[in-house]
Amino acid sequence: MMVGLLLRRKATGLVNGLRSLSAYEWVRNLAFTAAGLGLLYGLYSGFHRLLAYLTTVELIGRLLIWKLTAMMMLTTFSMVSVSGMLVSLTTLYFSFDLRFLMQAPLEISDIFIEKSLESIFFSSWMIGLVLLPFITALAQVSGYGWDFHAAFIVLLLPFLALAASMGIAFTLILLYLFPSSRTRDAIYVIATLSLTLVYALIRFAEPEKLIRPDALHVVADYLNFLQAPTARYAPSWWLTKGLSSYASGKTAVFWRCCGLLYASASCVYGLLLLLASRVYFAGYSGAQEGFLRRLKAPLGPLLETRVGRWLGADQAVSILFWRERKCFFRDVKHWSQILLILGLIFVYIYSVKRLPLDNQDLRSAISFLNVGVAGFVIAALGLRFTFPAISLEGRSWWVVRSSPVSLPGLMRQKYLFSAIPMTLVALALGVMTNILLEADPFTSLLSLSTLLVMTWAIVAMGIGYGALFPMFNVENIHQIESSLGGFVYMTSSLAYVGFSIMILSWPMQMHFRERFGKVAAWDWRIAAVCAAAMVLLNGAAFLVPWAMGRRKLEAYEGTA
Repeated sequence: MMVGLLLRRKATGLVNGLRSLSAYEWVRNLAFTAAGLGLLYGLYSGFHRLLAYLTTVELIGRLLIWKLTAMMMLTTFSMVSVSGMLVSLTTLYFSFDLRFLMQAPLEISDIFIEKSLESIFFSSWMIGLVLLPFITALAQVSGYGWDFHAAFIVLLLPFLALAASMGIAFTLILLYLFPSSRTRDAIYVIATLSLTLVYALIRFAEPEKLIRPDALHVVADYLNFLQAPTARYAPSWWLTKGLSSYASGKTAVFWRCCGLLYASASCVYGLLLLLASRVYFAGYSGAQEGFLRRLKAPLGPLLETRVGRWLGADQAVSILFWRERKCFFRDVKHWSQILLILGLIFVYIYSVKRLPLDNQDLRSAISFLNVGVAGFVIAALGLRFTFPAISLEGRSWWVVRSSPVSLPGLMRQKYLFSAIPMTLVALALGVMTNILLEADPFTSLLSLSTLLVMTWAIVAMGIGYGALFPMFNVENIHQIESSLGGFVYMTSSLAYVGFSIMILSWPMQMHFRERFGKVAAWDWRIAAVCAAAMVLLNGAAFLVPWAMGRRKLEAYEGTA
């Protein structure tokens, strides 16, 4: 009875939230929804082309499709489990309404059921939604009807609930054994490493072998690989087997797989409730306690102060840099993201190395185009780390403004703190790509210098737009990233990257004409125009958002 009341509270809150939206918020949400639908359609188009190609492969086309489906379901199960571990950590232990619920005349079991269902939903709905374009493309290519989608939904619901419940159980046990707020940091690190490992394993498995039987030495081994179950005893195989059985008309096998999934999900959730009745409150109580750390105050001059004095920088800016570094590494959500970024960079470089390119001119062209891809990566990192830098000051913003530091000095300190690691990432992507692709000297120099300038401009845009759209009253960083300012920053960054590639494509064309033996391939008037266009573009990227953001912060009086 009380569980129904709590769930009705959630539904009422959702309805009231929708009713209270302003016209601007409706337009913003509709724009984000349209962008999301466009992304789903793009996924559908890509999956449709891939599956349509696989169906043309003689004899083994159908086996290829179902092998790919099994691999996707296994990956989905792993990702939902990790997501359930992270989401349940927030909803079960650190949700803002838990202090009210724990003091209300409610049973702990009722609170846990409501929060666990919330965790299951939020940890799985987006990942499950991404599967729909794949299933729709599979149905279109194979000629299945809408009942195929219904069968998939019937199998998907217990599949997602089972995966999320396993992640929640891990969080329950860990918080009970180590009842401390610091355990939250450990879970963030474990989840980040798990996601990185899953992504790396998928890439190192080289799924392109599915459409290259020549990559395996014996054809019989290839056929056995396609026909063998993918993790036979995992729920992902039950879903794949049930779906393929329904598609082939074997309804008895389909219902048997349904029974396995629903029975397993019910048993795991029942065991989860039993476990929660014994350990949830103890873990919740321990998670609210702080962690005592005895730190010694630095007696000598700070490292930042010594470096700033050597560079001739203002001492106040150096101290702010030290403060920024302390705050950044104190929040484990920030530096745990660094582990994920390092893993993604390694996989990115590995993917470049595995490109089947035999012609050096083609390698040089790919090295130049890689600037656009790397620019997108830098912009995405800027959205996560640089753009929120101003807003993350939060309620301490007026403390910073009351200090003897000018607003331009504060913005320069924010810029420097983001530009240093971003430059290292850009160097890693640019240098390693040029080495692996063996690009010619001109292309290597142009691509690397462009990537560095592009990185510094994107960081400047992040600080400028972050100052132009400050949000000092938010609960978490994701609200800043998904705001209108985040959308404007990301759009501007991608447009800047696109225009840079367009301008530099003219010198690259003249360079390749010269390599192909054309006499007087270089038109220095065009090269001069391209150089002037790059100066104007980068000047606008550096100065316009920066100046607008500075004026906005100077006039800010607590209305954002």
